[in-house]
Amino acid sequence: MPESCPVNSELLPQFDESAPVRSGGLASLGRNSRVALAGGLASQALKFLVIVDVARSYGATDFGSFSFAASVNAFIYVVSQFGLPVFAAREVAQSGRVNPRLARSVSEARLLLAVAVTGIALAVLFFVPSVSAEELLLVLGFGLSDVALAFLYDWAFQGLGKLQGWAALNVLWQMLWLVLTITAVRAHASIAAVSFAYAAGAGVAAAAGWMWLRRLSRIRAAAESVPSPTYSAWGVLRSGSALGVATMFIAVLVWSDTIVVRLIGGPHAAGIYAAGNRAALALATLSSFYVLGAFSHLSVSAAGSPGEFRQYFRRCYRDMALLFVPGSIWAMFYAPQILLAIFKHKEYLAAVPIFRIFQIFLLLNIASNLYGVGALVSHRRDRVYRRTLAASAAVILVLCPILALRWGGVGAAIAALASQGLSLMIFAVETRRLVRVEHFRMLVLPVFAGLVPVALGAALHLGFGEAVVALGLTYLVVLGWKGPVWRLAAG
Repeated sequence: MPESCPVNSELLPQFDESAPVRSGGLASLGRNSRVALAGGLASQALKFLVIVDVARSYGATDFGSFSFAASVNAFIYVVSQFGLPVFAAREVAQSGRVNPRLARSVSEARLLLAVAVTGIALAVLFFVPSVSAEELLLVLGFGLSDVALAFLYDWAFQGLGKLQGWAALNVLWQMLWLVLTITAVRAHASIAAVSFAYAAGAGVAAAAGWMWLRRLSRIRAAAESVPSPTYSAWGVLRSGSALGVATMFIAVLVWSDTIVVRLIGGPHAAGIYAAGNRAALALATLSSFYVLGAFSHLSVSAAGSPGEFRQYFRRCYRDMALLFVPGSIWAMFYAPQILLAIFKHKEYLAAVPIFRIFQIFLLLNIASNLYGVGALVSHRRDRVYRRTLAASAAVILVLCPILALRWGGVGAAIAALASQGLSLMIFAVETRRLVRVEHFRMLVLPVFAGLVPVALGAALHLGFGEAVVALGLTYLVVLGWKGPVWRLAAG
């Protein structure tokens, strides 16, 4: 199996802006990204409805315990995944088929890691005096979901470019979680039931994915007729180790701040902090779905057509700027109204400054993920990707406790912002020989589109509902005019 290794910059291809894109390439990229974004939007909307229902029904303190357990599970999740879905999707994308040995080896490795890490996490938390029994149950429920996800073959659909399968499995999972959570809330169950509902949804989605994948006769035929490398659980762990460690650092970057706030300020402080950052984290996940939708095209073109890769990358950059920059600018100005509309309790207004900081964090995270996964990982520069995230994780681990002790949740948010900024800066430097983007030209329109509804709202004294309509109209005009990549698919 191919090992990930550093790339000598002297051997990297020089820019050739005249390189053509293969016929239908952008249209195919558009279809995949459109499906991934639609599926991601649906799954993240369902997940966000669960979070809102939990926050409203249980209050800030229990919501803080839930957010703490979810943050702990983020670490369990990334260790149990260990970058294997991305590694396997890249293998499938560049070979054009799913090797049954690869599927079995990835599942075995993920199952072993999920069981081991969940057990270790529970054992460590058991000896932390401030962690309650209910929080331990929450972590256990979330940990069981990671066991089930060992058999969720969404990476296979992603690698094959069958994003409808990937999207359907994620939507099914989140839909079941929402239904089961609403049932638990109406039955006045403990908040721990929410995490077990999450695990149940993951189990059903995994079973559906396994049955769906088996029905792809193309996979069996390819496996029987084409020589393939030998995979094993240990082999995929070793080959994907750089990606695996990198994903662990991502968890530190995204989730360690919530854990620090919980341990320093208690469950209520964690609940307020989560109210401020959850929307941004959900949108960051949504943006990562767009990159996943384009990943097979980026990986294939990175291996054989540098000019084509650069055009794909720039199109992804432009589309994501148009999709996320206007909304983030608008949200910073309407933060109090947004929080009241979502959570319905005035105590969550304390999260306004955190919410605003995380809108900037969101934009840095989107760009960082595109440069990291879309450029470095697609070129198999996994070790550079890992080192960059390691440096950024070190920054947040040092800054977050210091700033949280001084300024509470706002300090933790500033630490998260600083670490994300460092990550983006290093990624941009490391990919300067792979891709070139004219940032000013790409960002002028998205920034202007974000400022227009804000200016109209201030000048015309619009209410919040009217301001939402103004933002929606702005998006319709801008996206209709510029024509994002998925419009090509319709043509």
